[in-house]
Formats: sequence, C-alpha cells, structure tokens
Amino acid sequence: MTALEVFKQSLTFYTRLFNKLIGLSVASSIAPLLVLGAGGTGQPSALAVLLIGATSMFFSVYMMALIHQFSVHQDDSLKEAFSLTLQKVLPVTLTGVVFGLLIMLAIFPGVIVATMLAASIENEYLKNVFMGIIIAIPVALIMYRCFFAAYFTLVDGLNPFEALKASNRQVKGNKLIFRGFMLLSGVMAIYLLMLILFNMMIAVNPMALGVLEFFLNVVVMPFFSVFIYRLFALTKGANSQDEDASC
Repeated sequence: MTALEVFKQSLTFYTRLFNKLIGLSVASSIAPLLVLGAGGTGQPSALAVLLIGATSMFFSVYMMALIHQFSVHQDDSLKEAFSLTLQKVLPVTLTGVVFGLLIMLAIFPGVIVATMLAASIENEYLKNVFMGIIIAIPVALIMYRCFFAAYFTLVDGLNPFEALKASNRQVKGNKLIFRGFMLLSGVMAIYLLMLILFNMMIAVNPMALGVLEFFLNVVVMPFFSVFIYRLFALTKGANSQDEDASC
C-alpha cells in the first residue's frame, strides 16, 4: 500500500465518522474558550492554563478512542468511546508529558551546539534562522520517531517508556511511514499557507476571518488524526507479521 492509498482510505474513513468527529472537534475548540471566558478578561491563571491543557488532551484522547474503536470494531458509539477515554486519558497524558520532556532534553544540547556554530555569523536574522534549523533537527527526529507513542499507550496499554521504544521500532526504516509523513507534511503546509493567506486579507471582516479559521481547524484537524491512526494501524500490523515470520 502506498501513502496516497492510505490518504484515500483515510478520507473514506473520515466521511463515515464525519458528524461525530466534527462534534468532538468543535467541543475541543470551544471548551478552552469557555474556560478563558469564565476566568475574565485578564491574564489566564495557572489553574486556567492547566484546565485548558487538560480539556484539550481529554478531547484529543476521546477522538483517538473513537477512531480506534471504529477501526477495530466498526462501532461509532460515542458512549463506548467515552468509557475508553476515561480509562486511557491519564496514561496517554502521561505518555505525552514524557514525550514532551524528551523533546525538551533534545532542545538544550541543540541550543548549545547551534550557539557555538552560529557564533561567527554577524547578521542577526541569518544567525537566528541558522540556529532555529540546527535546533529543529534533533527535535524533528524525536517527534518523527516517537509520534506513535500515544497510540501504543491507547491501543496496547504500554507505559510511556515502552510506548516510546515501540514507536521508535515501528518507525525506524519504514518507508510507508516516511512517505506518509512527507505527504502529511505537504498537506499541512498547504493548510498553514491557507491560514496565512486568510490573515493577509485585510479587507475581510475580523469576525468573519475568525469564523473561517475556526471552521478550517474544526474540519481539517480530525482528518489528520484519522490519517495518522491509519498509518499507525497499517504499519503496526505489517511489523507484527514480519516479527512472526522471523521467529
């Protein structure tokens, strides 16, 4: 199977769950706004920031649980997916936290190396761009290798460290995953370009622009979740068959 075929398969999968995925996506986008609104017009407190993060994570896991449940059991029940979410939201969140800490650990040496290499560059703009690229290399590599960690926690119940190792094993040397992520990166680049172009439309009413951006986020982000899950599920099955064949 090619990356383009996975993309087409994901579109079909997405349309079958469209109403429920959009509902969760809308809830995920509105919930943080409600938390901010409840906190008043000032700077959000640490508690508000924590609530926003927890709410966003809950709906992200809810969406992952629904996609997984429908993929395995052809069951689109939000009630069943909610039950799975309650069981998995804390373990998946913990995996996400460890994943984030791993990225932070990659940033610090990246900053040191980038600072040393950029010391001779006099132009401040070029210096910052060069440093950004150097720092992004280890971060991008870790994100690519460990991106499936949350899915391993959700599907197989692995702890954060086991999930990170399993993700690294699955991604390493897998051409379909690499091509799939290249395709996804291209689609995301187009999506971000559209957002930038919308923001450059000075004549557009700010409220209308905000609604348009909200609509795009609500519709596009669930598809990305479906595509990533399908890529995970397909390559996970292939890896399992390869391991069985080698035994």
